[in-house]
Amino acid sequence: MHLPTPVALALSGLLSFSLMGCGTTQLQPAAPAQTLTLSSANMLQHLHALQKIAQTHAHNRAIGTEGGRQTVQYIRQTIKNMGLEPAGMVFKNRHQLVGENVIVEIQGQSKDTAIIIGAHHDSVPMGPGINDNGSGVAVLLELIRQLKQQPQPPKHTLYFAFWDSEEDGIGGAQHFVNAMTSKQLEGIQAYINLDMVGTKDSTIQIADGDRSSIAEMENMLKARGMAENDYKPITDSLAKIPHHPQDVVLEQHLRHFFTARNIKVKDDVSTLTASDSAPFLGKVPVTSVIFFNQQMKGDELEFAPCYHKACDTLDLIDPKSMQIAGEAALSLVTMLNATSK
Repeated sequence: MHLPTPVALALSGLLSFSLMGCGTTQLQPAAPAQTLTLSSANMLQHLHALQKIAQTHAHNRAIGTEGGRQTVQYIRQTIKNMGLEPAGMVFKNRHQLVGENVIVEIQGQSKDTAIIIGAHHDSVPMGPGINDNGSGVAVLLELIRQLKQQPQPPKHTLYFAFWDSEEDGIGGAQHFVNAMTSKQLEGIQAYINLDMVGTKDSTIQIADGDRSSIAEMENMLKARGMAENDYKPITDSLAKIPHHPQDVVLEQHLRHFFTARNIKVKDDVSTLTASDSAPFLGKVPVTSVIFFNQQMKGDELEFAPCYHKACDTLDLIDPKSMQIAGEAALSLVTMLNATSK
């Protein structure tokens, strides 16, 4: 996850202040509404491989590094082993570093409509990025393995996107969206983003489709005595984040999914601009699932243990978190294939 952004910078002193009162939930594996059963053991196997890549190549998997290139090769080979042919999308980011998105298609009954599930595969240069965002990569690979085995094709074509350069300007997802026509964008039923979904003892952040969290934040800051001149620029910036009328449908489905399993969630707007959901905002229905465990480390707000640090390793991963994130994405895909046009 790429933080900070201008809005996140403004909020960094407030997020811990406003969210620390939210209880954390020890996640338990939940039976998905579908017959598919995701394997956390398979996901951990992928994380072992990504950690080994980082350890062998300067302890990171950042864009433009050998660790980054080997990560792409691992994803491509894993997908080929499933009998699918991944597509590569090579691009240069804002710093002229060469990155590569990996896109996998499971053809649906309709070629004109699609669901995209995405997660970035690059790490920051400071660490191996096993939670941020090897965890999202591992979930996507397991989703592909399961959904490929279904006897009937889905209603909508499924695209699984492994983005590069999220940690450097959200470059990969932006390059993809820039390459799409308006007709292609119109056919996208949803973009689902997975980031930092291996966090232990987490509070689950879901995209705030109805923007109710903005008013809640404003009321909270007002009640705590903050002057309007101080909080208004922040909440006004959040209100200007583009949105799509169908965002709220995705939010409601995720909220029901988690609450039906006794898992607390928090809806959030600011994280939408800080990950690969940002380029899709307002153009297609968007949702995201992010697992935070926020702590203040001196003056620094850490969004999860070892966030953007060398210690973001396999030791901190909760397999149950990854499994529930995968099941949430699977539930969204099932709902969209059952109800959308």
